[in-house]
Amino acid sequence: MKKINSFGIFNIIGLVFGYFAIFRILNSNTIELYEKFTLPAGFPTRNGLFVIFGFLFVLWAFGCFFVYSVNLSLRRMRNIFLNSLILIIGIFIWVYILFIAMNLQGALAVSIAILLLSIVILFMYLVTHRYGGYLFTPVVIWMLYQIYLSAALLINN
Repeated sequence: MKKINSFGIFNIIGLVFGYFAIFRILNSNTIELYEKFTLPAGFPTRNGLFVIFGFLFVLWAFGCFFVYSVNLSLRRMRNIFLNSLILIIGIFIWVYILFIAMNLQGALAVSIAILLLSIVILFMYLVTHRYGGYLFTPVVIWMLYQIYLSAALLINN
């Protein structure tokens, strides 16, 4: 069995911290989005968001395992790690802007930016390891759905 390098371990640690930061925001009692705005069809509940983000981050962690198990140059590993870390922070920012700040235009702008970044990361994963890219594909699909949710919230309200 190939050993995973430190970038992979730090990437998985970043995913765990990112999930718990998102969990903390969604678990707070100050979320008024569900009461103040007209939600679009298919908007997940609070518990649904816990499950969705948990599932996506677990798949992402397995994808990281495949990607970082390949012999890569230090520069490529660093680029994949930094882009993944920026994407985790971007997802956290989307959750914060939407659920705490309730800025619908900002949430749409952030969701478009992180969709573009997730497409770049998808191609990085696919080039590095095919299975890692396949496991990252649901994250890109969620980003597309996230744009729908942000745009529909903006249009409905």
